Amino acid sequence: MIWLVLCAMASITVLLFLSGLYRTGEVLNRKDGALVILKDQLSEIDTDQERNLISVTEAEAARVEIKRRILAAGRLATRESSRASGRSTIFASAIATPLVAFALYSQIGSPQIESQPLASRASETQQAANLSELTQRLKTRLEADESGGPSDGWVLLGQTYMRMARYDDAADAFERVTFRDNADISTLLLYAEALIAAENGIVTPQAESVIERASAMDPDDPGPIFYRARILEQDGIPDEARALLIERLERADRAYPWMELFLSVANRLGEQIGENPVALADFFPDSRDARGPRAADVEAAQDMSVEERSAFVRSMVDRLAARLADDPDDLEGWLRLAEAYSVLGDFDAAQNAADKARSLAESLPETDPTRAAATARLDRIKK
Repeated sequence: MIWLVLCAMASITVLLFLSGLYRTGEVLNRKDGALVILKDQLSEIDTDQERNLISVTEAEAARVEIKRRILAAGRLATRESSRASGRSTIFASAIATPLVAFALYSQIGSPQIESQPLASRASETQQAANLSELTQRLKTRLEADESGGPSDGWVLLGQTYMRMARYDDAADAFERVTFRDNADISTLLLYAEALIAAENGIVTPQAESVIERASAMDPDDPGPIFYRARILEQDGIPDEARALLIERLERADRAYPWMELFLSVANRLGEQIGENPVALADFFPDSRDARGPRAADVEAAQDMSVEERSAFVRSMVDRLAARLADDPDDLEGWLRLAEAYSVLGDFDAAQNAADKARSLAESLPETDPTRAAATARLDRIKK
């Protein structure tokens, strides 16, 4: 059926092209007739003057006007003749246009040909459809639960919606459990983050009230403090936002992975208000000796002799490894150890340390800045 429609359209196109050729010929014939008539009029003027029907002045004026019309008709005829000289080109175009259209359509437009971009995304589309279906099933089951559904189920649903970028739905899921007795800081921060994401990064009054509730549970928790600093920055007071982050860094009893995020934001805010950048060493001057070697420390040892470098690095790594045996829950320590082993080229040992660090990081709430900072460092470690 579609081919009949296309053939009809092509035929109409050809007829429209060719009709212009015939109209051009008709125009040329009319112009030739006009020239004959004007020349006859010149002869009539001569005859009328000889019979004294018109004066000499009138005859001359009439001749001038008729000659002007003859010249104008001649120029128009010349232009039309030039157009007529392109008849062969028009005729070729009339034939070539539908042929080229048919050729292109047969290659890239046929209904029988599978859409290539969609085919390449078939697997991804199927996965998204499966995830959407499973998510809807979970929501239906939670809503059907007469007890309101378990909190873990609603949190899982909200986290799934967040990964799907369905932030309003995520906020609705988290809100279901924020007023339950077992709601903790991590749940409240998940809810706040969903509200913020739904507003394209703007901390709304509703999100701010949720953050204040989380802060009331534990004023010293770095999560609510980080979001409070974000509110201050949004309100146009970056100096107070930076001061809040710095104050929390100063109260830390030891180095934590979330500090890297705090330092990064504090330094960004510091650039806006003309403050010098800060580093972890400003808060823990002896952090290198207490926490073990950084990757930069190991790289700096490359300028030493082989014996000196080996003794320097191994002594620091051994001290850190021995301390972690007594303190296996030290996330920052495992991160440092993994980084040091990676620079040394001991990738098996680096992987073992990284695995322990990743396990500790994944045990933290998703909204805890420590988790994101630790994951980013682990992803940079050579394997």
